[in-house]
Formats: sequence, C-alpha cells, structure tokens
Amino acid sequence: MADDAWQRLELPAPPSSVDDLSDHLIELGATGTWQDGDRVLAYFPLTIPSTTIEQAVASWWAAHQGQSGPTCQWQEEVEQDWVTAWQDHFEPLPVGRSLIILPEWHDLADAGERLPVRIRPGRGFGTGGHDTTATCLEMLEQRVMQSTDPAALSLLDVGTGSGVLAIAAGRLGIGQITAFDNDPEAIENAQDNLALNTPLSMTVYTGTLDGIETTHDIVMANLLAHVIVELLPDLTRVLAADGTLIVSGILSEQGDRVEAALTENGLTVTDHCHRGMWLTMAAERSAIRP
Repeated sequence: MADDAWQRLELPAPPSSVDDLSDHLIELGATGTWQDGDRVLAYFPLTIPSTTIEQAVASWWAAHQGQSGPTCQWQEEVEQDWVTAWQDHFEPLPVGRSLIILPEWHDLADAGERLPVRIRPGRGFGTGGHDTTATCLEMLEQRVMQSTDPAALSLLDVGTGSGVLAIAAGRLGIGQITAFDNDPEAIENAQDNLALNTPLSMTVYTGTLDGIETTHDIVMANLLAHVIVELLPDLTRVLAADGTLIVSGILSEQGDRVEAALTENGLTVTDHCHRGMWLTMAAERSAIRP
C-alpha cells in the first residue's frame, strides 16, 4: 500500500442533494469533494474503513431521500491522481464584482481585470466554488466597498480552511487579517495558498477562538449551523463595537435557529443571501434597548 494512496468514492446524487451530501462526506472525513455531472466524487484516507463510510452514507440516504442509497463505488488512487483530478475539475471562477478564484496552474493573465485569489487545492475546505464560500466573498466585498478606508479594517477568519476568504480580504485591500483553523493540515494548505498570493501579509495559525483577545471590524465564520450557534458568545466577544459578523454554512431551514441565536447574543441580521440550499447572513450589534 502506497503511503500517499487514497480511496475515491463515487456516488450518483440528485442535483438538489449534492451540497448536503458533500457536506456529510466532509464530516465523515473526506479530504475533498466535487460534483461531476450527476455524480459526487469524494476522497478519503485509507485509514477510514470503507464499510464505515458506506454505513453512514446508507443512513444519510434513508433519512434524506426516504429510500435505499445507491451502491458505493470505490477506487484506490495515489496522491498525484488526486491532484490531477482537481486540475481537471477546477477552473477560474469569477466571484462578485471584482474577484476571481484562480487555480495555481493558470496564468495570472487569466484573471483579466479581476483581483486574483490564487488557490492550490488541498485538504483545506474552500475553493470558492461552494455556494457558502461564494456568498461569503460577495458579502465581504460589499462590506469593503462601504468602507472609506479598507486598509484600516481588521478581519478575523474563523476556521479558515484553505484560506480563501482571508486571502480575498487581502486582495480587497483589508489591512489587518488574522486567520486560524483547528486543523493543522488545513493551515498548511492555507499557508501554501498565502505564499501563492505574495506580497499579501496576514497572520495564519493553528488554534481556536479561545486564544483571540482582540476585536475585529469583520469576523467571518463559514462553518456549520450548530458550530456557529455554539461559538456565538466568543464570535460576539471578538467583534468590534461597530463590526460586522458574516456567518455561513447554514442550511436554509436552519436560518431561524441561527438568527434567534444571533439575537440572543445581542446581534441583528442586516443582510442575508440564499443560494441553493444555503444561507449566509451578516449581523451587527443591536441598538441598546432601554
């Protein structure tokens, strides 16, 4: 068995369920997923038994589709195959008014007039193609456009994954950027991506919210709904008095729960964006009530 081998799972999936299924596969330990026509492809390390994954997929399918799931198709591949597959599926992606997610194997000229966010796909979530990442980038861009001095803004990216949000913030002109993740492999990927985007400068490290003592003008958390709710007291603690919190990774049906939690923590939703099955929200501190 090669040290750099992976097992690839291939599943047919209804278009309406692709995002939800992909997120479930990530939760099960997939290092990357993408849609290829009517199929979802996912890569798992060989240390995760395929039978465990198949059982979890069958349970998910029964709960979400009300029927038996399709047969899981497996193939073992080495690291180079995994990277080549990414290159076959990952093309430059314009986002918002001014950004473009640019795979590292594309020339900078492919960015045209847009601001390039160069990405080397790795094990950190976030290539800009997922609806949650794209809508976060769009809200971030809107917030920056409202500022008269973006260089004076500070941003905290909670659970940075590949670093795509933090790097985009730098491209948009934000001057003080901190990004962290509790996954060392994600941080390694984020640091690689930061190196592709020189001369941007930001603080990127492995850690948690507990270690953050300063406040920030923009706090971004593209996670999952239950994680956001759990972290909201700390997310509010690190948000500047007139700051903006942007949260995503929220299924549309979970929006009311998250908004209620925001309210409980003294925040008011000021903007929201539904795309596909997902919801992204921006919130600010509520006015002081008598």
